[in-house]
Amino acid sequence: MNNRFLAYKQMPTYGKAPYQQCEKKESYYPMEYKKILQVPVIVGFGDTQELVVKESIISPPSPPVFRIVKVDTEVVITNTELVPRIMHQEQKCDGKWWAKVIIDGFIDKNVLYKTIEDFTCETVNGPVYQFTTRFPFATFVEVEAKEPIKETDNVEILKAFVEGSKEELLDPNPVAVGAPDWAVTYNRLLEKLIVRIDLKVTRMEHVPVTIEEHKKECKPY
Repeated sequence: MNNRFLAYKQMPTYGKAPYQQCEKKESYYPMEYKKILQVPVIVGFGDTQELVVKESIISPPSPPVFRIVKVDTEVVITNTELVPRIMHQEQKCDGKWWAKVIIDGFIDKNVLYKTIEDFTCETVNGPVYQFTTRFPFATFVEVEAKEPIKETDNVEILKAFVEGSKEELLDPNPVAVGAPDWAVTYNRLLEKLIVRIDLKVTRMEHVPVTIEEHKKECKPY
């Protein structure tokens, strides 16, 4: 008997005939079978901007600030809490579902700045110092979805960064005798930062998929 014929007889039938002989060149396929994948499905998105203000004392113990050279920041999210709620009731209801995500985190900020150690009547010089501080913050993000959000859904942070910042030098020191009148140093720093956070809410679901990788063309024998 033809070996190919025997091979087809031994294939899994899945409730159908083990082989077919198609006069109209129909495709042979024992049966389409499915697998179930467990995948995270996106339920909704949300974003927010939060203004964080902090005043830091630099001197003492560090030397006072003459000029700021560079500022580096890093936003770290430490905790999220999903708070579902019912569809909002407004005069014109759009049918969307909403939830809030409470966010805790902190900002690491590093400041490189110039100091004044020596001076003449026209110039100043001194080493560059670094000042690093960490300050916590808390905010919330409103999430928009097209279906109800559950307490068991997951929160994933997409982006968390400082979108913009402003540094103001405060508490000036008197100009030293013999130094230029513009050689002013400062003891405190007022920092204003805009923190941007983007996130999504996901849910684990079982998604059936059809496997067709074994599909073959039927040939008569």
